[in-house]
Parts: sequence; C-alpha cells; structure tokens
Amino acid sequence: MLGLRRIILAALGGSALLQSGFAAPAPFAEAGVPFLEKHCVACHGAEKQKAGLTLHQFRDDLSVLRARRTWEQIIERVEEGDMPPDDRKQPAAGERQRFLASASALFASADSAKPDPGRLTVRRLNRAEYNNTIRDLLNAEFRPADDFPSDEVGHGFDNIADVLSVSPVLMERYLDAADRVAELAIPLNPAAPPKRTLRAMYCEPASPDTPKDQFRPVCGAKKEHILSGPLNTPVRVAADADFIMRARLYAKSASGKPVRVAMLVAGPEIENPSPAAEMAKLDGVAVRAITPGRILKIVDVTARDEKSPQIIEAKIPRTHGIERIAFAALKPAGGEPPPTLFFEWIECEGPMDARSPATKALMVFAPGKPQREQTRELLWRFVSRAWRRPVEREEIDGLAALVDYGIAHNDSWEEALRRAVRAVLASPKFVFRLEPDDQPENPEPHPIDDFQLATRLSYFLWSTCPDPELLQLAFEHKLATNLDAQVSRMLKDPRADALVESFAVQWLQLGRLATHSADAKTFPGWRPELRAAMLEETRRFVREIVRDDRSVLDLLDGDFTWVNRPLAELYGLSPAGEWKDGEWKRVSLAGTPRGGLLTQASVLTVTSNPTRTSPVKRGKWVLEQLLGAPPPPAPPNVPSLDDKNRKELTGTFRQKLEQHRTNPNCASCHAKMDSFGLALENFNGIGQWRDRDESGTPVDASAAVDGQHKLAGVADLKKLLRERRKDFARCLTEKLMIYALGRGLDWFDDPAIDRIQRALAANDYKFSTLVSQIVKSDAFRLRRGKGQND
Repeated sequence: MLGLRRIILAALGGSALLQSGFAAPAPFAEAGVPFLEKHCVACHGAEKQKAGLTLHQFRDDLSVLRARRTWEQIIERVEEGDMPPDDRKQPAAGERQRFLASASALFASADSAKPDPGRLTVRRLNRAEYNNTIRDLLNAEFRPADDFPSDEVGHGFDNIADVLSVSPVLMERYLDAADRVAELAIPLNPAAPPKRTLRAMYCEPASPDTPKDQFRPVCGAKKEHILSGPLNTPVRVAADADFIMRARLYAKSASGKPVRVAMLVAGPEIENPSPAAEMAKLDGVAVRAITPGRILKIVDVTARDEKSPQIIEAKIPRTHGIERIAFAALKPAGGEPPPTLFFEWIECEGPMDARSPATKALMVFAPGKPQREQTRELLWRFVSRAWRRPVEREEIDGLAALVDYGIAHNDSWEEALRRAVRAVLASPKFVFRLEPDDQPENPEPHPIDDFQLATRLSYFLWSTCPDPELLQLAFEHKLATNLDAQVSRMLKDPRADALVESFAVQWLQLGRLATHSADAKTFPGWRPELRAAMLEETRRFVREIVRDDRSVLDLLDGDFTWVNRPLAELYGLSPAGEWKDGEWKRVSLAGTPRGGLLTQASVLTVTSNPTRTSPVKRGKWVLEQLLGAPPPPAPPNVPSLDDKNRKELTGTFRQKLEQHRTNPNCASCHAKMDSFGLALENFNGIGQWRDRDESGTPVDASAAVDGQHKLAGVADLKKLLRERRKDFARCLTEKLMIYALGRGLDWFDDPAIDRIQRALAANDYKFSTLVSQIVKSDAFRLRRGKGQND
C-alpha cells in the first residue's frame, strides 16, 4: 500500500516526521495504546466489535506484530481519515501522526532486524510419515502406523510439532511396529522358491481329446496339434528375477540315437527372439503358437522308457515379454522319421530369490565375508538411512553388540539381527526428526546441516525419508547449493503425491467427506460411493497442478477436471468415447459454469448440510481456505438458522439468512461470509447444478461483497477471486509454509512471506516457485542463534 510505505519511510527518519517535529517515533505503548483507547475501542472493543474488529487487546509491540495484516489495514484507514469515522471526534493532526509513526516504525524495525527462523520443536513422525518411511526403507507396502492412535491436528494439519505428543499407548505401538517390521524383513525360515508344476495332459495344445496317459506323447509326424506339439504352457515370469524351466520326459527315435530337444520361451513382445531359420528347425505343427520365441538351450534326451525318465532344465534369462515356456524336438536330419517325446510334466520354478522385497532391501552385504562383518555392513547402511544422517562408530558398536548378545544366548543370526532392527526402529533417532545444533554457542541464526536439510525437504515434499540422491548430496555438502534442481526432481517424482494427500486434502478440509452423508430424498443423485469419486477428482486436479507446474491460480478457475462415469453423470458431462471399468477421463470445462476447486463436488458437499446447502459454511470456507481471512467465532448463545424454536425467521432460506443478519452481533461476520456462499447457490448440496432450490424456489445467486462487488453467481465469484490473487497466493503460501515448517506462523515470518509473494508474481504464480521459495527461506534453512528471542 502506498500510504503504508510512505508512513514506514517516515518512521525511519523521512522528511514528514522531521517536519512534524518528531526526532524518533514514540514507543507503541506510549503513542499507540492511548490513541486506541481514546478513538477506537468504543466501537472495536470487548463489548462492541464493529465490522468484526477488536482493538482492545493490543497492549504491546508483540500483540501488534502478530496481527500485521490487520494493522496494515488500520494504518491505511487512519492515514486516509476513514478511522475514526466522521461522526466521531477526530484526533488532532499531531496525535494522528504520532500514532501512525509509532505503529509503522514497529513494523519497519521488525523488517530490518536479523532473520528469526522461529522456535525449533522436536517433531515426531506422524502416521503417514511413519508408514511412508517404512515403505521406502524396506521397499514394502506395509502400514504398521495404521494401528497407531490418530494424530492431533494443529493449524489445520497433522504434522505440527507442538501437537504431536507421545502417549503410553503410542509407545507400545512403536515397540509392536518395530517387532512386526523386523519379523517381516528378517524371516527365520526363508521360503523356498515357488514351483508351478503342470502334468503334461493339462499342457497346451489342449482339447478334450488330449491323451490322459501319465506320459503324454508328442510327435511332429502327427497332424493334430495335441499330438504334434510343441508342448507349452503360459507362465508369469518377472523380468527382473531368475527362473528355471524344467521337464520330465523320455524319447524314442527310429535310429535309437539321443533326441535333441529345444527349450524355449515365447511371447508376442519377447526381447531378442531367435531368427526364423532357427525356429524353423523345431518340429510340430503348433510351432506358430510359440512364435516369436527364443531358444534357450538344446539338450540331448537319452532316456528311453518311463521307468527311467530324464529331467532337463534351463535358466530363464531376465527378459521382458516372456509369456510361455515350451519344449520341442528338433527335426531329424536325412529324412529320418520325427522322434516321439513322452512328457510327464513341465515346470517353472522361481523367482529363485524368494525373499520378500523387505528382506532383499535389508539383507544386503558382500557375500563371503565373516558373519560379524556382514552384520556391521548391514547396520551401517540401514541405520544411516533410518536415522537420516551419518552414523557414529559407537552407535554401530552398540547395535552390533546387541547382535552378539543374541547369538551368545542361543539366538540364530537372523533372530539376533531382529534385535538390532527393533532397536533402530524403536529409537527416538528414528521416531523423531532430531536436529542437534552443531554451533550451539553461535548467537546468530545459522544454517542447519545438509542432512537435516535433506530430511526437512523429503518430509515436506514426499512425507518420507531422504532418498539416496539427497543423502549423497548431503554427504558431499552440496545439497544447500542444489535446492532448485532437487525441488524440480522431487516434484516430478510419484512420491510428490504426498503433497496432494497430506497437504491439499487437509488444507481443503476434505477429510470430512469420509463421514458426510447427504439426504437421498433431498438429493436423489446421492450415493455413498460418490464420496470416493469426489475426493479422487480433487486429488487428480491438484496433482496436475503440481506435476505440470501450473499456476496456482488455476486452483481458482482451471477450466478442466477429471471425472469417472458416476461423477460425469452427476455433473451432466459427456466425455468422448466409451467408459472402461474404473476409468478416469480428463475433461474440458470450457463453456460450463464449472472450473477450479470451488465448483468441485468434494468442496461443495463438505460445505453443505445433509438436507440443504449452507451459504454460511461455504462462505466461511472461502474466507478461511482461499483468502486467509477467517471470521471470528460466532458469539455465544446465538441459535443456528436450523433451530426449530426460532419462530421469528420466516420465508425462504435466503430471507431467513437476511433476518438472522439483523442481529448486530451477527451482522458484520455474516456480511463477509454469506456473500461468497450465496454466489454458489446454483450448486446443490452434492455439487449438482440447479436452477431451483430444495423448496422449488428459483435460485437467487446474487450477492454483494463488501458492499461494492456485485456478484451474479459463480462466474463473478471466480472473477473476483482472480482479482484478489494476492490474497489467495498469500493464503496458500501461509498454509504451505505451516505444513512445511511443522509450526504456526508468527510475526517474524512476514518478511519471508512477502518475498515469496514477490517471487510468485514475477514467475506467473508457478507452483514450483512457491515450493522453491519456501525451501530457500530463512525459516526452512536456518535455526535460531543462542539466546535469540528467549
């Protein structure tokens, strides 16, 4: 604001103050508090709060600094002569000037002070972070934290340090989870590789006439597929694991010589198929069923009868596109009759490493080393990742001693390793995000170390532990200088979906959707299964903003969304093409009244009552979640609009709302809230468009915001919010900073927020700019110096 900037310059010694005869602004307690008591508190005090504003609580510098946005408006109004109003006694010119100078100098002094990163509170992992960390540590979709008590919520989020307490019940669950994870990762009796053995009579080619003998004959001289072969069966073979194929058989040939048999894998998309000339050497009319194929091995079958059959086998290479295994005799040379193969069964074994993904992730060490060395190697790698920092030798010694103790008390090595893994996961070094200060005597704010920065960054963007790339940069002391590149990389990673689930869903207050139930009689389109679809639409919409680095302003009016069939029907949309089961389609909303978060069924439903819309709830949601201007709590003992005992309210709901606002205690707040909600009245309680409300009355979606902005419906509302992009961008910044820092914001965070707003405006409000600026802010990278703000 031009007026505020001019006052601040004056407060710093500009000509206006000097001409007024003030060498320096008076302290706020001397110039500010008396001014408020004399000219403001009568209308904005404990007994009367005109326009919802209370000023009697501002008694010192800190109380003023913590209400900066309010005070910027107060300073502007006083400077322009709007406060006190004309019908009140006006302050003398010098009195007004001293007040403005005192208040403005307070903010100018705060802005010029050294950075204050805020108070550092030790933060434990919340449930989502615990599950994700276990997932990434052990490559296992295992969710032990689902059994933990629910996390408390502070400032709208469940990752706020001050409310993440540890109860006795939670301590028990931590110990139980550590046990379960250790058991999952270190089985005492490793499973043998699975085998799929198929009797030959059930293999392909197949028909009702397939021979049912113990040994199935296959001869290339036969014309029928079931008798001619080659014998084959479908398989599921992972391309990144080792498998073995086998067959038990014997063979007969006219010459009595060994019969040459090809073992091959096949599939339409198989990599490196054998040349056509090689495949042409295979006998049997069903060869086309296994083409393209890849011949792995050719063996000589010397067994001649069922009393002494032969087992042949080949290792299946790690190859994409394998869908079948097959066995075929090679065509004999020199016009000799084709041999006959007699198969008892064929088999596929694997993966040969049958350990679980968790075991594979944990039990990694150089083979051939003594067991004690393998123990230490495993611990070094696992503990540094679990504790998110380099591990001290003494720490490894202690854990290795725990393993030695177990072995000395008749534990197997695996049982002893479980002891160490339990200790690692039950340790405060895992459960809490500890950030010890390496410069405890430094009085100035100073950077956290690179490992702490990696941890803050990964839990902010991914809700999980740092990955190897982040840790490697931290080891090389290069992370702080590569933040932009890492932010870009991390936002493109699928793990960035955590920003949607853990941040966006909480910011938009959509968790309430899970328990919301609309009245089916009032809203015939309502079905409980719509809850999941509504939430998924918003997830996909926000995910695209993040993934494609779109402008955050698209959250207000983006002209696209994602729908499945039930949601498309709810919205009256007809995307092109047929619907597949479970399919989601991206659709354009151009030419429709929809667009942005405000018109999505998830938001419209959670801000409605079960039997009707709620302009009050919707307006309050807009103020709180989009504009960062929450109304004060409702006065005590004021009945709701739905109170059946309120006989004085009559007419349509809109008329009842207008009558409710005649109460002076309600008028100021409802004047702000209701207008935004009324502009959304064309959407019913589950987000469908309507022209008439529940009573059959034509919908009136007109409203006036602040007595000047006339709204004719949702289109005007979205336009107004775009015009107030600075308010929205600041609100979103504050919400995301709270989430990133794990604490509420305070007055000393305002300079950082202002810098982020300037960067956003200069970069087309790109989402990556918002994230990058938060990550590079003093609050995110620094810690307080010794004695700072004690």
